[in-house]
Amino acid sequence: MEYRGSTVYNQDDFFSEYNKRRYRVDSPNNAIEGPIISELIGVVERKNILDLGCGDARFGKELLLLGAKSYTGVDGSEHMIKAALANLEGTVGAIHHSSIEDYHFPSNSFELITSRFVLHYVSNIEQLFQKIFNSLNETGQFVFSVQHPLSTATFQSKQSGDRLRKLDCR
Repeated sequence: MEYRGSTVYNQDDFFSEYNKRRYRVDSPNNAIEGPIISELIGVVERKNILDLGCGDARFGKELLLLGAKSYTGVDGSEHMIKAALANLEGTVGAIHHSSIEDYHFPSNSFELITSRFVLHYVSNIEQLFQKIFNSLNETGQFVFSVQHPLSTATFQSKQSGDRLRKLDCR
């Protein structure tokens, strides 16, 4: 089974197990990451929002209910896109079936771009950050989370030799 990129969520067993873990009340997403992301984002009222790796777009629906002007979700998994379309039915939310690397980022279009636990799938993070920067308006912000290695590390990952990358943020 491939564990890189959004296509892993197209596998029925993986998608089912992911949903069981993801939506537990005590999941790290709900208990830790969600409240911190909400605090960092602040007020979303009247903002145009792009969500990279939107998954099932439950987060997008929440943002729209909080008054976001628009919500655009991007995800590469067919299973996630199907769930996202169902979750956003009857809203102004839009979904694009694309990898985040291949998505066409409109210039100067968003007040907020989010990405939650997705960036570890990206091979050229510098290029993606440049696209994000160009897509934000003058006062826009990019708020993202990444997986902590201790919560995802296994002996298998150590043996596979996945290397760490240093990002120059100058």
